[in-house]
Amino acid sequence: MRSHRPIALLFTLLTAGCAVTADDLDATGEGADEIASADAWYHLDRVNGTGPATLSVVNGYTVRCPDGRTRNTCEVSALVLPADCDWECRDGLLSQRGEGLVRGRFDGTRFVVNAGLDTWQRGMGTFSVYRLSAPSTCASDPCPASISAQKLNTARAPTAVTAVDFSRADDTNYRLEPWRGDDAITSATGLLASGRIVDHTFRVDRVWRAWTPRPTCMTASLAMDHATQGGLTIRRYRTMAEAMRDVTPDEPNHWLVRTAETPELVTYTLGVNDLWAERFTVSKRTCALTVIAEH
Repeated sequence: MRSHRPIALLFTLLTAGCAVTADDLDATGEGADEIASADAWYHLDRVNGTGPATLSVVNGYTVRCPDGRTRNTCEVSALVLPADCDWECRDGLLSQRGEGLVRGRFDGTRFVVNAGLDTWQRGMGTFSVYRLSAPSTCASDPCPASISAQKLNTARAPTAVTAVDFSRADDTNYRLEPWRGDDAITSATGLLASGRIVDHTFRVDRVWRAWTPRPTCMTASLAMDHATQGGLTIRRYRTMAEAMRDVTPDEPNHWLVRTAETPELVTYTLGVNDLWAERFTVSKRTCALTVIAEH
């Protein structure tokens, strides 16, 4: 029988005259409903190589385990990893140095993994885990556009967000280089992160790195490497209009904007002050960088 705890909690808060805040909806462990086991996301509680493993359903939900019982935690005899999960992937995902998350299905007593990610160090955070995604096609800046946050393992409609804030992220790489998230958000897997939504902004707590399916090229980092050749200090902006308005009186403002995207290529524009100087593309598949226009 399905539990109605989340509905009951919402009713209690409303009848008590309290407003439902983002914290109420994003706190971990609030879900007890049973969900379909296929394609659900699970946490790797315990794993011994690809042998026996203990999986718990992300965000506190329950599934029908291989032994026929409905629980939050299931035991499996083995993990079946995708063919593109090489030794580096296995070490990163199965080492348990971070918090491994896997998506897949039960096959008898085994678990077939379709996607696997982990954090850079241990710690799940205090908020629910979401998948942040956006279309892989973007005609003009800002790119990515139409970002949505979908809570893992729930059929609740995704929430549209206007920005993703990495300033509180546990992973230093994303705090210092928040544009790393752009490539993940438009990928097939999306960006998995714990956090909460405040004023239409998703505030990231923990970030999960994709091990499988094999990640595409990190176009944002390649673009920045290209832009900073010669020792230039480059500022990242969401739009060219914003970059061109940000004129500094004492020194030139060199800027970089992600201005377009297709499933195969990401287009970047370099500029200084209120002028654009160069447009180039980076291939998601081969990492090749091609200058397509100069001004």
